[in-house]
Amino acid sequence: MLKSLFFLLLLSLSLFGIENYQVFIKQYQAEDGQLFLTLRQFTRDSKTFYLTLNTSTLQTRIEPLEVIRLMPITQQWQKSEFGELLYNATKLSRFGGIREATNPLPHTIFLTMDMCPSQKSGYEEEFVHHLTQRFGKTPIAIAMTSAWLKAHEKEFDALANNPLLDITWINHTHTHFYDRNLPNEENFMRHEGTNVKEEILGLEQTLIEKGVTPSVFFRFPGLIADESLMKALRDTYFLIPISSHAWIAKNEAIKRGSIILIHGNKNEHQGITLLEHKLPSLASTFTFKPLREAFVK
Repeated sequence: MLKSLFFLLLLSLSLFGIENYQVFIKQYQAEDGQLFLTLRQFTRDSKTFYLTLNTSTLQTRIEPLEVIRLMPITQQWQKSEFGELLYNATKLSRFGGIREATNPLPHTIFLTMDMCPSQKSGYEEEFVHHLTQRFGKTPIAIAMTSAWLKAHEKEFDALANNPLLDITWINHTHTHFYDRNLPNEENFMRHEGTNVKEEILGLEQTLIEKGVTPSVFFRFPGLIADESLMKALRDTYFLIPISSHAWIAKNEAIKRGSIILIHGNKNEHQGITLLEHKLPSLASTFTFKPLREAFVK
């Protein structure tokens, strides 16, 4: 019953534009004692909603809350699974974030698929079909950009509504700036003209307006970051940067606990082809799990 009410809430949110979307960091405790954070606040149809985070499970939800329950954050959250992961992941600016599971169970791997801006029509639909045909309902983390979504509305809807995908939505920025003539240290989010607030909150708002819930995970375009960007994720936006050591198009090996990276926007089809060839052996050795399970005990 609660699950049905939650999906009805998301459906109603997708029918109207949202306003005053902003960072809003508070904490509260559930009746069972679990610690939650509010990450964002916004209004829709004159009602206030919050993007909330369970600091133990890393699960996010959108829900209305009684303001009286919300308290200023204390050091309690820093000792939670989320707090420790956020601190450790944002120290890894060289790699763009955490590259593999911190608590890998035997035979588990984690599939992520980036949707960077692309002028190509469609998406890697055939691969998704083959993936779910072999594994059944499959957990996948999709790193979405507003730029790709707004140019591929039908494709996004097909992904979001695929009953055989269990999707975690990673923030991959609003515009995903890239200039092929610039070096990496001046490119992507390190470009001098980057509006960090717009890049992060713009994508989250876009997803919510499409009726889906952003996760607590963030992926830097190009996996390129620096210490100042990591500090913004840690101190302002409370987002966990996710990288990868198994970028398939670069022929990086898959092992226990790997965060796998492919592109579903047709810009890097060689990675799709390589992973498709690996699916039979992966199916005999590994199980795909939701991304948050890479980090919770």
